[in-house]
Amino acid sequence: MKSLYYLPVAMLTGLMLLSQGCVGRVIGEGAEKTLGPKGAYFQEKPLAASKDMKVLGPYKKFELGTVKNDYGKNVPADFIPKFREEFAKQVKDAKLGEEGAGKTLLVNVNVIHYETADMADNVFGPLEQVVAHVELVDKDTGQVLASGNAIGRTGKSVGMGVDKKAIGLARGIVKWIGDYHPKGKEAEEKKQEKK
Repeated sequence: MKSLYYLPVAMLTGLMLLSQGCVGRVIGEGAEKTLGPKGAYFQEKPLAASKDMKVLGPYKKFELGTVKNDYGKNVPADFIPKFREEFAKQVKDAKLGEEGAGKTLLVNVNVIHYETADMADNVFGPLEQVVAHVELVDKDTGQVLASGNAIGRTGKSVGMGVDKKAIGLARGIVKWIGDYHPKGKEAEEKKQEKK
């Protein structure tokens, strides 16, 4: 008789544990819908010893150079045009390069991995990502200032698709540029020094 008492308690506990996973997924989906895909970068040849050194200060224009797909087998034909569009938008949103005169930083991108989620991934939450090898190049001299990898990643159903991976990759590269470019208070202080 006592064992019959524990059976409903065990079932109720199991149901509560399962529902927490569902609630967590719903919260995660909402967060990704609001915040969008993630972008990150990993430097092989860094721009400077520290992010405190704003070595990209002289650069006022940021352009995409070559964007190619030498290694990524699954890259859809519309990814590269969408990525070019999104890169320009992300640079503008980050308020980089608003001044007219100055040097131009060229960003060369080579997609090395493109992954889409399959049906099995959707059970626990899909993972889609694009990884690219990136070079930051001084346009005038052709000198490679830095190189590394950038990634655009989505981990929820609402973030699936070519558009979202293009946004994530653009965010990763623009974050890299922004980490070494004076902005906000630092940019304002430099303007005051020039006067």
